[in-house]
Amino acid sequence: MRKLLIIDDEFIFRQGLRYMMDWEACGYSIIGEASNGQEGLEMCKRLRPDLILCDVVMPVLNGVEFVRQVQLIKGPPVIMLSNFDEYDKVRKAFQYGAADYILKSQVSKEILLSCLDRILSSHSANGAKETEKTFGVLIRQVLDDYAKKPYNELSDYLKNRIPSKQYFLLLLDSPRLDFQSENHFQEEIERMAPCFSVCAAYTTQQHALALLGCPEKNMHVQIKNFINKLKKYIRHTSCALSLPFNSLSNIREIAESTYELTKYSILYEDKLFFCQSEIEISQNNTESFPSEEYHSHIAAGQLAEAWNCLLSYMETLKNTTTLNPDCFRKFTEHTFYTSLLELRKTSKQTQELSLIELRFFKRLDSALTFTHIRDALAEAFGELSSVCIKPRQEDLVINGMKSYLEENYSQQITLYDVAAHLHMNYSYLSAYISQNTGKHFSEHLNDTRIRHAKKMLTTTARSISYISEAVGYTDQSYFGKIFKKYVGVTPLQYRHHSFTQMQEK
Repeated sequence: MRKLLIIDDEFIFRQGLRYMMDWEACGYSIIGEASNGQEGLEMCKRLRPDLILCDVVMPVLNGVEFVRQVQLIKGPPVIMLSNFDEYDKVRKAFQYGAADYILKSQVSKEILLSCLDRILSSHSANGAKETEKTFGVLIRQVLDDYAKKPYNELSDYLKNRIPSKQYFLLLLDSPRLDFQSENHFQEEIERMAPCFSVCAAYTTQQHALALLGCPEKNMHVQIKNFINKLKKYIRHTSCALSLPFNSLSNIREIAESTYELTKYSILYEDKLFFCQSEIEISQNNTESFPSEEYHSHIAAGQLAEAWNCLLSYMETLKNTTTLNPDCFRKFTEHTFYTSLLELRKTSKQTQELSLIELRFFKRLDSALTFTHIRDALAEAFGELSSVCIKPRQEDLVINGMKSYLEENYSQQITLYDVAAHLHMNYSYLSAYISQNTGKHFSEHLNDTRIRHAKKMLTTTARSISYISEAVGYTDQSYFGKIFKKYVGVTPLQYRHHSFTQMQEK
């Protein structure tokens, strides 16, 4: 069991760390807590921890001086806990030998364990010698402005590891669902880019980046092969590849501009990878949103018309770079929020509106592509319709669906077909039907088909197979299961029972 000492002057934060996880199950034992550096130094000498988590700003003896004192007694590695406004202090702590740092606002079980395991592994490999800073530590120092240009420490680290005249920088927005850990990320990038020298790491904001050394021969072919493999691998995040560069002095600015490219996925239906050499950010002014027309529909309770107006404008932005992605997201948020303000003036269903709002913004926060945002809006408008539209207006949509089913139940129809017939968005219509009838579209379709099947069973001598196909079921076995689910007996039992009743009469 590896021994851990926590030093922080905030009792609540120390308690949060202690109860964040089952430490012993993860191989660690918290052997002590201290509220300042002096207490921590005494505990360090007495308890001999394997690793220390230490706050930067504390009374009596601060974290920077604590690190210096620990180095004098050849103590264990110290990971600093810092806030965003403590840059200079953390930089000083690194000069005194701090092993790494974690932003307090980013602390989580996964981040803590990853950092602890990485530092202890490096410390064990180096024995009693000073813990060597990893690429992750060095690049995080650079990106968070704890290191000064020209980043000599990072350059020295990379001299033998990436012996290349040119680099590419790959940046992923959120690697967790596609990669199990920082080490897994490194291994997979190396596997996909076998001709490149690779150094990979997670940032303090939990993005992921990889610095790739370019091969001198067939560089363009190798890059193309790597991109193709990465596109097939990535499923849950957006990523971008920078232009090649030959100096590390601007790597922070390059990382920031590359990260901005990853945001463009919310303007594309199915594009998650962006290459800086291929994408051009349009400087043209976008077509103005018809705000007056849209809000007049909202004020009149014409939600289907309002949604069509909004969707029509969004379609002009789809699969383009004509609008900054941050502006697009803010436009979506603002439009929906102001719509709710207007609807609350006339609707008494305030609790339902608040729940719709909560669900929408939760979906918007996790939206990765244009499709995600469009579907989140469509579903929200479908839900709003059930709360805000008068019953007579609701019947126009539901009756339209039912009429279409009556005319086409024998065909292989889907909700997409009904949506196209009614000139409505698929996701909007799906939510609308569920909210207004309490049933999903598939249930309405089965209701219609089973009703017609029952009629054919009692009025014709056609075979079960024929009737199954006549009402739209290509699989007789499946038809039998659905029929029994809805009626309680098999088609054949239903026919015999109906025939018996007719004879008794």
